[in-house]
Amino acid sequence: MKFTKTVKYNYKLTEETLEKDIDKFILLARKGNFSWDSKLDREGLRLIKGYFKILKDKLNEKEYEECKNCYEKLILFLFDASRGDDKADFGYEDLLATISNNFDYIIKDYFICLIKTCDIPRLADRVSNYASKLKDYGFYSDKEILLNSLKKEELARLEELMLIKIENMTKKEEDKQEILYFLLSLAEVQENKEKYMRLCERFRGVIEDSEVDELKEEYNEN
Repeated sequence: MKFTKTVKYNYKLTEETLEKDIDKFILLARKGNFSWDSKLDREGLRLIKGYFKILKDKLNEKEYEECKNCYEKLILFLFDASRGDDKADFGYEDLLATISNNFDYIIKDYFICLIKTCDIPRLADRVSNYASKLKDYGFYSDKEILLNSLKKEELARLEELMLIKIENMTKKEEDKQEILYFLLSLAEVQENKEKYMRLCERFRGVIEDSEVDELKEEYNEN
């Protein structure tokens, strides 16, 4: 994508589709094209904001399938880039906060797209992939959309399929642990203490017993 400046920045795709444009942007970012963007002309930041603006317009037009794929690529890439877990380094202390003063709104739009386009098995795949990338990040709208949009039996099936993905989890499998942490947070929002405690026990043998006990105490404190 390229932009021109008149009174404000206007964006024009340079690839055939928005998804391909985002793919190229991520590739260039990993090659170092936007390294230390914060110290230079902030072109990378403007492009990212431009993508999200286009996606919001497409979401308003109910183009859910395209939006789902594009949101997923951008969000997961930005999680890693913001933490320094990706080759791309934009040089911002907190990239997500620089992109938006409330990144939760972007997460909400992504999860709306997931609900609109995915059956429960595909939703379990996408949410698990998303959860595995969260690490230090936490949002409210992801859980809010799931709880407000799914029927009780659908939510139970979603959780069941996500739990299957973490079977035989080991200490080294941090991605699987992140999925379990997400399910814990979901149970906490539901105020389902029994489910929360049951999920905590799945960490036995994976993290220290003292850490499991601390997780349980956190629920009682909240």
